[in-house]
Amino acid sequence: MLFRLFPARSAARLMGTPSPQGAGPRWGRRGRLPAWLLLGGLSLSGCTSLHLSDPVLGPGFEPANVYRREPFLPKNLRRVAVLPLTVGRDEAQLTAGREALEPVLWAELNKIRRFELQPVTPAQLLHWTGRPAWSTQDRLPRGFFDKLKEESGCDAVLFAQLNNYRAYAPLAVGWNLKLVDGQPSPILWSVDETFDAGDPQVANSARRYAQQAEQDPRPLSDSLSVLASPRRFAQYALSALLATLPDR
Repeated sequence: MLFRLFPARSAARLMGTPSPQGAGPRWGRRGRLPAWLLLGGLSLSGCTSLHLSDPVLGPGFEPANVYRREPFLPKNLRRVAVLPLTVGRDEAQLTAGREALEPVLWAELNKIRRFELQPVTPAQLLHWTGRPAWSTQDRLPRGFFDKLKEESGCDAVLFAQLNNYRAYAPLAVGWNLKLVDGQPSPILWSVDETFDAGDPQVANSARRYAQQAEQDPRPLSDSLSVLASPRRFAQYALSALLATLPDR
Protein backbone atom coordinates (compact mmCIF):
# COMPACT_ATOMS: atom_id res chain seq x y z
CA MET A 1 0.00 0.00 0.00
CA LEU A 2 2.85 2.38 0.80
CA PHE A 3 4.39 2.20 -2.70
CA ARG A 4 1.12 3.18 -4.34
CA LEU A 5 1.20 6.55 -2.60
CA PHE A 6 4.30 7.64 -4.59
CA PRO A 7 5.54 7.56 -8.20
CA ALA A 8 7.36 4.40 -9.22
CA ARG A 9 10.71 6.17 -9.22
CA SER A 10 10.26 6.90 -5.53
CA ALA A 11 10.49 3.21 -4.63
CA ALA A 12 14.24 3.39 -4.85
CA ARG A 13 14.23 6.27 -2.42
CA LEU A 14 12.44 4.16 0.16
CA MET A 15 15.45 1.85 0.07
CA GLY A 16 17.79 4.75 0.75
CA THR A 17 18.93 5.41 -2.85
CA PRO A 18 19.58 9.12 -3.39
CA SER A 19 17.42 10.80 -6.04
CA PRO A 20 18.94 12.71 -8.88
CA GLN A 21 18.81 16.49 -8.62
CA GLY A 22 15.47 17.84 -9.77
CA ALA A 23 13.82 14.40 -9.79
CA GLY A 24 11.48 15.30 -6.94
CA PRO A 25 11.47 15.96 -3.20
CA ARG A 26 14.29 14.41 -1.18
CA TRP A 27 13.74 12.08 1.75
CA GLY A 28 16.48 13.75 3.78
CA ARG A 29 20.08 13.05 4.47
CA ARG A 30 21.42 9.55 3.80
CA GLY A 31 18.04 8.41 2.47
CA ARG A 32 16.34 8.39 5.90
CA LEU A 33 12.53 8.31 5.97
CA PRO A 34 10.84 11.57 6.98
CA ALA A 35 9.77 12.02 10.59
CA TRP A 36 6.04 12.08 9.77
CA LEU A 37 6.25 8.64 8.17
CA LEU A 38 8.16 7.19 11.11
CA LEU A 39 5.62 8.63 13.53
CA GLY A 40 2.80 7.25 11.44
CA GLY A 41 4.36 3.80 11.56
CA LEU A 42 4.75 4.00 15.31
CA SER A 43 1.14 5.11 15.60
CA LEU A 44 -0.08 2.13 13.61
CA SER A 45 2.10 -0.16 15.68
CA GLY A 46 0.66 1.34 18.86
CA CYS A 47 -2.92 0.73 17.66
CA THR A 48 -2.11 -2.90 16.97
CA SER A 49 -0.54 -3.28 20.41
CA LEU A 50 -3.62 -1.73 22.03
CA HIS A 51 -5.87 -4.40 20.56
CA LEU A 52 -3.47 -7.25 21.23
CA SER A 53 -2.18 -6.27 24.68
CA ASP A 54 -5.06 -7.97 26.52
CA PRO A 55 -6.24 -10.92 24.40
CA VAL A 56 -9.03 -13.21 25.60
CA LEU A 57 -8.84 -16.61 23.92
CA GLY A 58 -11.31 -19.47 24.04
CA PRO A 59 -15.07 -19.91 24.32
CA GLY A 60 -17.27 -17.93 26.69
CA PHE A 61 -20.09 -18.85 29.03
CA GLU A 62 -23.81 -18.73 28.21
CA PRO A 63 -26.44 -19.02 30.97
CA ALA A 64 -28.39 -22.22 30.38
CA ASN A 65 -30.89 -22.40 33.23
CA VAL A 66 -33.30 -19.84 31.76
CA TYR A 67 -37.09 -19.95 31.37
CA ARG A 68 -39.21 -17.53 29.35
CA ARG A 69 -42.96 -18.03 29.14
CA GLU A 70 -43.10 -16.00 25.92
CA PRO A 71 -40.44 -14.40 23.73
CA PHE A 72 -41.94 -10.95 24.46
CA LEU A 73 -43.12 -9.25 27.62
CA PRO A 74 -46.88 -8.62 27.88
CA LYS A 75 -47.82 -5.26 26.35
CA ASN A 76 -49.56 -4.18 29.55
CA LEU A 77 -46.50 -4.85 31.72
CA ARG A 78 -45.16 -1.39 32.49
CA ARG A 79 -44.26 -1.34 36.18
CA VAL A 80 -42.46 -4.02 38.17
CA ALA A 81 -42.31 -4.15 41.97
CA VAL A 82 -38.81 -5.21 43.00
CA LEU A 83 -38.77 -7.05 46.31
CA PRO A 84 -35.84 -6.87 48.75
CA LEU A 85 -32.94 -9.15 47.87
CA THR A 86 -33.01 -12.38 49.87
CA VAL A 87 -30.38 -15.07 50.49
CA GLY A 88 -30.68 -18.78 49.91
CA ARG A 89 -29.13 -19.72 53.27
CA ASP A 90 -28.63 -17.97 56.58
CA GLU A 91 -24.87 -17.63 56.34
CA ALA A 92 -22.63 -14.71 57.21
CA GLN A 93 -20.96 -14.80 53.79
CA LEU A 94 -24.28 -14.60 51.93
CA THR A 95 -25.54 -11.87 54.25
CA ALA A 96 -22.42 -9.83 53.50
CA GLY A 97 -22.96 -10.49 49.80
CA ARG A 98 -26.54 -9.27 49.99
CA GLU A 99 -25.46 -5.99 51.58
CA ALA A 100 -22.69 -5.50 49.02
CA LEU A 101 -24.60 -6.53 45.90
CA GLU A 102 -28.14 -5.21 46.32
CA PRO A 103 -27.03 -1.77 44.98
CA VAL A 104 -25.38 -3.58 42.05
CA LEU A 105 -28.65 -5.38 41.31
CA TRP A 106 -30.50 -2.07 41.20
CA ALA A 107 -27.87 -0.45 38.98
CA GLU A 108 -28.04 -3.28 36.44
CA LEU A 109 -31.86 -3.34 36.47
CA ASN A 110 -31.89 0.38 35.72
CA LYS A 111 -29.66 -0.18 32.69
CA ILE A 112 -32.03 -2.51 30.85
CA ARG A 113 -34.96 -0.04 30.65
CA ARG A 114 -37.52 -2.77 29.92
CA PHE A 115 -40.01 -1.50 32.49
CA GLU A 116 -40.46 1.00 35.28
CA LEU A 117 -39.00 -0.16 38.59
CA GLN A 118 -40.97 0.21 41.80
CA PRO A 119 -38.85 -0.51 44.89
CA VAL A 120 -40.53 -2.28 47.79
CA THR A 121 -38.81 -1.80 51.14
CA PRO A 122 -38.73 -4.42 53.91
CA ALA A 123 -40.88 -2.11 56.04
CA GLN A 124 -43.52 -1.81 53.32
CA LEU A 125 -43.52 -5.54 52.72
CA LEU A 126 -43.90 -6.19 56.44
CA HIS A 127 -46.85 -3.81 56.61
CA TRP A 128 -48.57 -5.23 53.52
CA THR A 129 -47.88 -8.95 53.92
CA GLY A 130 -46.71 -9.58 57.50
CA ARG A 131 -43.08 -10.33 56.56
CA PRO A 132 -40.15 -8.09 55.51
CA ALA A 133 -38.89 -10.49 52.83
CA TRP A 134 -40.21 -13.23 50.57
CA SER A 135 -38.63 -15.61 48.10
CA THR A 136 -40.22 -17.79 45.46
CA GLN A 137 -39.41 -20.81 47.62
CA ASP A 138 -41.76 -19.49 50.32
CA ARG A 139 -45.44 -20.39 50.51
CA LEU A 140 -46.93 -17.03 49.58
CA PRO A 141 -50.07 -15.88 51.42
CA ARG A 142 -53.41 -15.74 49.66
CA GLY A 143 -53.89 -12.48 47.81
CA PHE A 144 -50.14 -11.70 47.86
CA PHE A 145 -49.96 -10.39 44.28
CA ASP A 146 -53.28 -8.57 44.50
CA LYS A 147 -52.05 -6.72 47.59
CA LEU A 148 -48.77 -5.73 45.97
CA LYS A 149 -50.54 -4.54 42.84
CA GLU A 150 -53.00 -2.53 44.91
CA GLU A 151 -50.32 -0.87 47.04
CA SER A 152 -47.59 -0.31 44.46
CA GLY A 153 -49.50 -0.08 41.18
CA CYS A 154 -47.28 -2.78 39.71
CA ASP A 155 -48.08 -5.17 36.86
CA ALA A 156 -45.57 -7.83 37.95
CA VAL A 157 -43.19 -8.65 40.78
CA LEU A 158 -39.47 -9.39 40.62
CA PHE A 159 -38.06 -11.81 43.20
CA ALA A 160 -34.26 -11.76 43.59
CA GLN A 161 -32.22 -14.19 45.64
CA LEU A 162 -28.47 -14.53 46.17
CA ASN A 163 -27.62 -18.23 46.39
CA ASN A 164 -23.84 -18.13 46.25
CA TYR A 165 -21.20 -15.54 47.05
CA ARG A 166 -17.44 -15.97 47.28
CA ALA A 167 -15.52 -12.72 47.64
CA TYR A 168 -12.05 -14.29 47.32
CA ALA A 169 -10.37 -15.88 44.31
CA PRO A 170 -11.75 -17.57 42.43
CA LEU A 171 -14.79 -15.32 42.76
CA ALA A 172 -18.28 -16.81 42.57
CA VAL A 173 -21.81 -15.42 42.59
CA GLY A 174 -25.11 -17.24 42.18
CA TRP A 175 -28.36 -15.46 41.31
CA ASN A 176 -31.96 -16.66 41.25
CA LEU A 177 -34.27 -14.12 39.59
CA LYS A 178 -37.98 -14.53 38.83
CA LEU A 179 -40.42 -12.16 37.18
CA VAL A 180 -43.97 -13.10 38.21
CA ASP A 181 -47.33 -11.60 37.26
CA GLY A 182 -49.66 -13.65 39.48
CA GLN A 183 -51.62 -15.18 36.60
CA PRO A 184 -52.53 -18.90 36.40
CA SER A 185 -49.10 -19.46 34.81
CA PRO A 186 -47.39 -16.86 36.94
CA ILE A 187 -43.71 -17.02 35.97
CA LEU A 188 -42.88 -14.78 33.02
CA TRP A 189 -39.11 -15.28 33.25
CA SER A 190 -36.68 -16.98 35.57
CA VAL A 191 -32.95 -17.63 35.75
CA ASP A 192 -30.96 -19.64 38.27
CA GLU A 193 -27.23 -19.65 37.59
CA THR A 194 -23.93 -19.63 39.44
CA PHE A 195 -20.92 -17.91 37.88
CA ASP A 196 -17.58 -19.27 39.07
CA ALA A 197 -14.45 -17.44 37.95
CA GLY A 198 -12.57 -20.72 38.30
CA ASP A 199 -14.38 -21.90 35.16
CA PRO A 200 -12.29 -20.76 32.15
CA GLN A 201 -15.41 -20.04 30.07
CA VAL A 202 -16.87 -17.84 32.80
CA ALA A 203 -13.54 -16.05 33.18
CA ASN A 204 -13.40 -15.44 29.41
CA SER A 205 -16.89 -13.94 29.34
CA ALA A 206 -16.21 -11.78 32.39
CA ARG A 207 -13.05 -10.40 30.79
CA ARG A 208 -14.84 -9.68 27.50
CA TYR A 209 -17.56 -7.89 29.44
CA ALA A 210 -14.90 -5.83 31.19
CA GLN A 211 -13.26 -4.93 27.88
CA GLN A 212 -16.55 -3.75 26.39
CA ALA A 213 -17.50 -1.77 29.50
CA GLU A 214 -14.00 -0.44 30.17
CA GLN A 215 -13.89 3.34 30.40
CA ASP A 216 -10.15 3.53 31.11
CA PRO A 217 -8.41 4.64 27.86
CA ARG A 218 -4.96 3.52 28.99
CA PRO A 219 -3.52 0.94 26.58
CA LEU A 220 -2.28 -1.22 29.46
CA SER A 221 -5.66 -1.58 31.18
CA ASP A 222 -6.09 -5.24 32.10
CA SER A 223 -9.39 -7.15 31.88
CA LEU A 224 -8.07 -9.66 34.42
CA SER A 225 -8.92 -7.14 37.14
CA VAL A 226 -12.62 -8.07 36.83
CA LEU A 227 -11.70 -11.48 38.25
CA ALA A 228 -10.42 -9.80 41.43
CA SER A 229 -13.37 -7.46 42.05
CA PRO A 230 -16.51 -9.03 43.58
CA ARG A 231 -18.58 -5.99 42.60
CA ARG A 232 -17.50 -5.92 38.94
CA PHE A 233 -17.79 -9.70 38.66
CA ALA A 234 -21.35 -9.47 40.01
CA GLN A 235 -22.07 -6.75 37.44
CA TYR A 236 -20.95 -9.08 34.68
CA ALA A 237 -23.08 -11.95 36.00
CA LEU A 238 -26.21 -9.79 36.30
CA SER A 239 -25.65 -8.29 32.87
CA ALA A 240 -25.47 -11.78 31.36
CA LEU A 241 -28.66 -12.89 33.14
CA LEU A 242 -30.74 -9.79 32.46
CA ALA A 243 -29.83 -10.08 28.77
CA THR A 244 -32.06 -13.20 28.70
CA LEU A 245 -35.21 -11.27 29.64
CA PRO A 246 -38.05 -11.42 27.09
CA ASP A 247 -37.92 -8.64 24.56
CA ARG A 248 -40.20 -5.66 24.64
